[in-house]
Formats: sequence, C-alpha cells, structure tokens
Amino acid sequence: MVAFNLVSGAVWLACGLVICYLAYLIGVRGRVDLHASYDADESVDPAYVARRAGGTAMLMGLLTIAYAVREMVYGFRPAALGALIVALLALSYVSKLFARGVGYRG
Repeated sequence: MVAFNLVSGAVWLACGLVICYLAYLIGVRGRVDLHASYDADESVDPAYVARRAGGTAMLMGLLTIAYAVREMVYGFRPAALGALIVALLALSYVSKLFARGVGYRG
C-alpha cells in the first residue's frame, strides 16, 4: 500500500511542474496573453509583464515543488499546507497586479 503523503506529494509535484511550465511560457517565451489578468489593450509593456508576472509565477511553482518534496519526505503537516496556501494566494495577487501594470513606469 502506498503512503498517503507520497500520493499527495506526487500530486503537488505535478501541480508545481505545471505552474513552472506556464511561468516559463510567460516569463521566458513572452506569452503574456496566457496570464488571466493581462489586457493587451492597456498601455503596459509586455516585456515588463513577462518579467514580473512570469517571475512571480515561477516562484509560486518552485514553492509548490518544495512543499511537495517536503511532504514526501516528512509527511503531511497542516501548518505547512496552510503556509503554502497563504503564500500562493499572496503571490497570485501580486502577479495580478503586475499583469495590470502596477509599478510600470513607461
């Protein structure tokens, strides 16, 4: 029988890899149209959005992968999951701000 923490960790690892791949597409390939809050009609430089929102998304993916590895090695801890969820929500909000052009000086 497979331990619960290994299955849950594998799911979180898959989610982290998907987030990192999307962050790569946004940040490196410049596909800012993949970000839900990006509006092409606004006067925000796509390179700025790619750099900031893509970097924030990459941080979200790496945090998720780190949590997955931690869960597979040490087991499930509700406090760690809560910290991950709070961090992902905060970084998601920051990423939306960057996609809307907050902080852009053009």
